[in-house]
Amino acid sequence: MNRIKSRTGEYPVKKRLAVRTVLALVLVLAFPGGITGCRKKQDNEIEAIRKAGVLQVAIVETGSRFTRKEGETVVGQEPDLAEYIADTLGVKPSYQVCSREEVLQKLDQGEADIALGCINGTNSLAADYQISTPYARGNIYAVTKTGDYVLTTGAFEDSSLGVEKGLDEETRSALYAAEGIRITDFSSVQDAAAALKEESIRAYICHEEQAKALLADPALQVQNIVNLEPEEFVIAAPKSSQTLVNGINTLIQQFVESAENAESQDS
Repeated sequence: MNRIKSRTGEYPVKKRLAVRTVLALVLVLAFPGGITGCRKKQDNEIEAIRKAGVLQVAIVETGSRFTRKEGETVVGQEPDLAEYIADTLGVKPSYQVCSREEVLQKLDQGEADIALGCINGTNSLAADYQISTPYARGNIYAVTKTGDYVLTTGAFEDSSLGVEKGLDEETRSALYAAEGIRITDFSSVQDAAAALKEESIRAYICHEEQAKALLADPALQVQNIVNLEPEEFVIAAPKSSQTLVNGINTLIQQFVESAENAESQDS
């Protein structure tokens, strides 16, 4: 786990300007200050973040457009989203880049106010955490040798598979439902490609970023496995943070719309 002190933003300047023009309005709508009664404790948690001047953010490191490190700086869409939320609260973000398991531990231990990442594969977090609306969904792909077609995980019976090292436990369990499956983790896309060509594995199961890296190889093909559920990219917070997450849902909508508008203007 690495604590990141600073970050450089990636989204376009005109998008940043558009984001900041709505901050004052979103602050009022998303984080109202005059709520009383049973939500007072939740509002106190928001005020505690404001008083500290820092939003503690745990992010899953995926090495993708969502989050990746450039030296000691974390960049990507998720740090941008976290900064947007922090700006709206009037504080600075502080990042901790962790594994999937560690980001939830940070929440449980009070070391993070929110956690971001592809951590809600089967809506498994709702019982223990406040969960935002998804800001993205990530399909799981199978890379095979060209001409080896698979539709479901059942086609992998009695096969050796390679999987991306960061693949979630829900997807691994779905793969093991096929009889005789043998799984090897790969931290390198190139090593996985070599294993496919050598036929030491039949397929490499991975996320979009890894699949794209192999798409141009004529010896390989990328397929979508229909019975593997997409992962949800969400923001998780402690159960007591309902007001915070309600506000975050408003900001996610604003952020996604702003990103889409910026992309359409650039195209």
